[in-house]
This record gives sequence, structure tokens and C-alpha cells, in this order.
Amino acid sequence: VLVFNWAYLFKKPKVGDIVVIKVNGQELIKKLQSIHGRGYFVTGDNEKDSLDSREFGAIKREQIVGKVIY
Repeated sequence: VLVFNWAYLFKKPKVGDIVVIKVNGQELIKKLQSIHGRGYFVTGDNEKDSLDSREFGAIKREQIVGKVIY
């Protein structure tokens, strides 16, 4: 996985971006599903068995490590 950690230095994340996030000491790859104020809602591909915002809630911008580019 190739992650561009400067992707959001001058731009905001947008819905549909695949991002690496850091939650509870783990780095996870998720899709940015929606943006609510300052919170970002992310989901995984495996809807039935995915650790995502449905379980840990919306994440903050500081938790986004970077954008997956490959």
C-alpha cells in the first residue's frame, strides 16, 4: 500500500477517498463515507465484519494518516 501523507496538507479530505486512519493504536484502511462538521465517518469493505465508524464513531482530521494512492 502506498500512502500519500501530505495529501491533506492544503486540501480537505473528500467523500470517496480511501484513507489510512489511526484508531486506538491501530492503522486501518477505510473509505471516507461522509463528513459531518468536524467529524469524518469511515467504513470498511466488509460490511458485516468491519471495524469502522459504526463501532468507534466519527474520527477527527488528526486521525487521518494519509490518502491511499496505490
